[in-house]
Amino acid sequence: VSLPYLWGNPAGRLAEMFAALANHPTVINELFRGQVFSTAALPWDYVLRWFAISQPPVTLLLGLLGLGALGLAVWGALRRGAGAAPGRGLGGAAELRFGVLLATCFALPLVAFVLLRPNTYDGWRHFYFLHGPFCLLATFALMRLRKGRLSGAACALTAAGLGAAALEMAQIHPHQYLYFNFFVDRKTPEQLRSRYLMDFRSLTLLQGYEHILRQEPASIINLNPRKASSPRWVNRNAQILPAAARSRFTHDLSRDPDFYLSVSARQSLLLKDPFPPVLHRFKVYNNTIMTVSTPDLSRVGPAVAEAHRALHRAATAGAPVARGGGFDVHLHGQRLAWVKEACEPGELMSPFRLALYPADAGRLPNPLRERGYFELRTRGVRFDDKCLGAARLPDFALARVRLEQRGRWETEVVVEFDKCSSNPLLSCWSRP
Repeated sequence: VSLPYLWGNPAGRLAEMFAALANHPTVINELFRGQVFSTAALPWDYVLRWFAISQPPVTLLLGLLGLGALGLAVWGALRRGAGAAPGRGLGGAAELRFGVLLATCFALPLVAFVLLRPNTYDGWRHFYFLHGPFCLLATFALMRLRKGRLSGAACALTAAGLGAAALEMAQIHPHQYLYFNFFVDRKTPEQLRSRYLMDFRSLTLLQGYEHILRQEPASIINLNPRKASSPRWVNRNAQILPAAARSRFTHDLSRDPDFYLSVSARQSLLLKDPFPPVLHRFKVYNNTIMTVSTPDLSRVGPAVAEAHRALHRAATAGAPVARGGGFDVHLHGQRLAWVKEACEPGELMSPFRLALYPADAGRLPNPLRERGYFELRTRGVRFDDKCLGAARLPDFALARVRLEQRGRWETEVVVEFDKCSSNPLLSCWSRP
């Protein structure tokens, strides 16, 4: 009713709008149940599972009971016949019409997704509107329960369930939008982050800015540059800060950044090394959603700095496997390390990018198979006038690795591997 575009031909234009959005050209990767899927080829239970794990349990239970109560009421009305007098409560004609409308608004999009499999390029957020009709369906359960002997118990349990959900959201504030119920593992460290999409659009960056300001009360702080290619929401997080706080951040390309802010918005195919040194982790349900790290080892404790130096001593102990752009690349176990001896100020401002080409293209999600690789972005540290970087490689065979820092340098590492098993691991690699 509120969309005039539909007035002339509601059914036809709804179908037209659905077809246009279902074939949206934007296709991205979505982390779901620990696997990466193209948004154009998500599993049939994607929306159902997301709905089940993101609802407070009491709302989920009441909504399902409401659907059952509505079904019984509709069945009763059909048995009475069209000419019979309307029943009371849920059997009233107005209530039944409203209930059927709610059930249709809730069920039809789910059925359309399961049967037609549209490209939900923005994931579960396309279906937030399902919460409204589902919560209203829960009232049908409450209307039925209040007429029975369990009325008081039902009201008490409902209040307790909603109170528990509100308390939990208060505990994870200001990240209550990351609420998950107990149907998923929320206790095992980093388990939830490795299976489902967590923070979206870098909403945690504001807390990162505030943390840095508390740690550096009197200095000017250099962060990554603001430029046209930077995500627009990064700057919008900074704009929430008071003017005096915003003025303390600079974006000077001529020197290294003082801190890195890294978010876990979209989990990559690989978990990264704890590199560079992490100064602070923001966690929800024991899962990291953002880190504050630094490329300057003088800002960390002696033990942490020595651990990173030891990591690079081990990684660079052998001869380099590739040279290019003024830096050397080394392989050590499951880690790729690169060292630039003559490191200029500002060298660490841009992130390092690795293009990893699996020997078995079937390891890649569908949207990546055509280009044949996936990307891993990482940061570096500086000490002893060297730029140092490291990244943990996957546990499956790679045909080659391309390492670059845009606008500065690029090299390629071609890795040969022995087919010592049907699924070669890094331990099967021969010398490059």
